[in-house]
Amino acid sequence: MPFVRKHAFKIALFALCALMGAYLLYTNYSESRSTVSMPIDKPAPAFTLQNVHDNNKEVSLKDSDGKVRLYYFYWANCPDVCPATTFILSKVQDQLKEAGLFGSKVEINSVTFDPERDTPEKIQAFAAKFNADTTGWKFLRNPDAAVSEKLVKDFGLSLMVDENKNYSHNDTISVVDQKGNIRKYITGGMNAELTPDEIAASIVEAVKALT
Repeated sequence: MPFVRKHAFKIALFALCALMGAYLLYTNYSESRSTVSMPIDKPAPAFTLQNVHDNNKEVSLKDSDGKVRLYYFYWANCPDVCPATTFILSKVQDQLKEAGLFGSKVEINSVTFDPERDTPEKIQAFAAKFNADTTGWKFLRNPDAAVSEKLVKDFGLSLMVDENKNYSHNDTISVVDQKGNIRKYITGGMNAELTPDEIAASIVEAVKALT
């Protein structure tokens, strides 16, 4: 007991440090297991586009309210990033199916900004290359390129075209929540450090955080 009385302050200080260490360990562990943080960026812009796999039926943003939506803007003649990211989206499709989310709770949307060359028939052939299941993966188009280009920019993305009609654009997947808010921008498939499955898994993780 004399030892305890003599070193009471040191023992109390040690106990306090141990408790603080345990608390920090717990909070860091909890944060590492928490869902992805996705604050609202801004409302997604309203649009009217045509679904090329449904007789060019017009669809709007509100038609899919209640679902988490992924939007990717592309052009089928793209020589690099668009095919790579569309392949990533095919992996996302597979993982969403495994999780029981595809189509019912989560929808993928690929939107062309080059309707002059991306005819409905060409888009259908492009989608088939990636085994797109069009029950939950829509390929959308507006015949007016100016409308499509404006929509890209309204989503907060950049788009430029040169005199030869070659496009430079953000290789970005926009995550939109059930209420139509943009919650996250995810870089597409040109990543040398991650495999397609790993990139897809990170996208699915973000989607699951909203479902």
